[in-house]
Amino acid sequence: MELKVKAPYEPLTIEIGNAVVETRINVTVDGLLDIGEACNKAHSKMTALQKLRDQAEQSKNVSQLRKLNKQTADVLEVAVKAGIGEEGYDAIVEACGAGYPISKVDCNIVMGKVFHAIFKTVQERKEDTLNEKAAHYLAEVDDAQSEPDSED
Repeated sequence: MELKVKAPYEPLTIEIGNAVVETRINVTVDGLLDIGEACNKAHSKMTALQKLRDQAEQSKNVSQLRKLNKQTADVLEVAVKAGIGEEGYDAIVEACGAGYPISKVDCNIVMGKVFHAIFKTVQERKEDTLNEKAAHYLAEVDDAQSEPDSED
């Protein structure tokens, strides 16, 4: 018999220029619940911020765009930290700076991609869990079926 299961932590490697940041996503049962909640909230907020960003870009409102960039960074920070921890988040910000000071706002593009990877991983793991539960249930139902009627 062979048993293959996924690890409770999913490795996530981020290459930023010449820097490589090795992190991991906590996909334990509690991790999926916590990260899933944080990612869903962030996704909703990001959708609202994108609508405001589109309006600000149309009106060429630079000060509004700067404010929205800051808000985006704040939303991404919470979700990414939920997914890979504060240490991983800080390592990504440091790598974005390539040895120079940088603000988290200047890392929005990178953090957006990291957020997407975390969100996708969490969704896949949740789907895997549902599929495993369904398969287990179907196997139980199959095992519990009575003998066919012999009245034929």
